[in-house]
Amino acid sequence: MMTLWSCEHCIVVDKPPGLLVHNSAWAGPPERTLTDMVRESTAEPCVPVHRLDRGTSGALVFARSSTVAAIVTASVADVKHYLAIVRGRPVGPLSIDHPLDDDDVPGSPRKASRSRLLPVASSLVERVSLVVMTLWTGRRHQARRHCKHVSHPIIGDATHGKGPINRDLAARYALNRLALHAWRISVEDVTVVAPLPADWLQPLAALFGGVDVVSAAEAALAGAPPEDRPEGLSALET
Repeated sequence: MMTLWSCEHCIVVDKPPGLLVHNSAWAGPPERTLTDMVRESTAEPCVPVHRLDRGTSGALVFARSSTVAAIVTASVADVKHYLAIVRGRPVGPLSIDHPLDDDDVPGSPRKASRSRLLPVASSLVERVSLVVMTLWTGRRHQARRHCKHVSHPIIGDATHGKGPINRDLAARYALNRLALHAWRISVEDVTVVAPLPADWLQPLAALFGGVDVVSAAEAALAGAPPEDRPEGLSALET
């Protein structure tokens, strides 16, 4: 775990893949979590203000106490950017306006959910692409479910992806987990960027050759048309 940025109210850490953010009934038996590690390193009662799946790496914001959690949550910008390796070769930006229910509660009401899939680079050796997933809302598993909705599931997604290609790429490129990375997040008017995870470096080099994927992602994001979050959605929903 590495600290990416901090202030008097919060700390932003780089979550390693494979760690739970916190224990819960649906996650199975209790284990040592990222929240435990952050509390140990800071000697403060830190609490996460958003969530990342176990397999996802990248930027995660912790409030330094439950007392300031609402302040920190309100300071986190609505827009979050993820890097993902997906099946297929998307052509042009894909705007996704697809309501989602609670992924763990069958029959729960659907809520407005809006994302954009922005192509960055397509592999010349496999039918996969690197994309920037921009989320304007924060529904459970939104990036994964929206990628599936547009037929570009995230590699390594055991629930919403495709088993055969996941197993094949895991065996040949060591893509052994959900290929999703929380890349950029803004908090307290500061944009915090999480570096590429170490376990992606060799797979990216093998799949995308000499492409500087970070520079390509930055250029794609800078050239994308601006889009506002949907009217009526508050920062606390993201």
